[in-house]
Amino acid sequence: MVILIGLGLGLVGVVSALNLAILLVVLRRWRELEATGGGASNVRMIDRIPGFSTRALDGTTVSERTLLGTETLVGFFSLTCSACVAAVPLFAGHAERLRTAGGTSLAIVHGDDSANSELAAMLSEAMDIVIAEDSAAELSKRFGVKHYPTYAWYGPDGVVTTAGAGVAALRTELVSP
Repeated sequence: MVILIGLGLGLVGVVSALNLAILLVVLRRWRELEATGGGASNVRMIDRIPGFSTRALDGTTVSERTLLGTETLVGFFSLTCSACVAAVPLFAGHAERLRTAGGTSLAIVHGDDSANSELAAMLSEAMDIVIAEDSAAELSKRFGVKHYPTYAWYGPDGVVTTAGAGVAALRTELVSP
């Protein structure tokens, strides 16, 4: 009888230790997700279009001043993101509605040789402005992007009105002005 109680207590101890180990792993992962934005865009509702100046694929200079004064949809895409290709038609639909309402759409394509990519070509057909950036992703970092595809919709005053990450967010959250 004492042996059975000892084995039972030993089993409870092993299960408890395993449970604690799993809990610690989950908590560590949770903290990592919080530190990286938890899978969502890092753009907050109070954020403004950050200051920047760069060249678009068509050679024109684009800055934050280019985007002020109209509703603006900014989409962030990566060459290493398979969901980004699936997001292009969704962005195209929103960009067309925005264009009709007098707004501007901007796509930023991230990755080495992104200027010559098929993704950049697809976006050039749909968006008003397309910017290619290398793997350093300086422009994406200025906007606070950590995941692709991500979008941010800015009002004429340059303040973000809605933002999200992933194709699901584009389908459910992004609305035309």
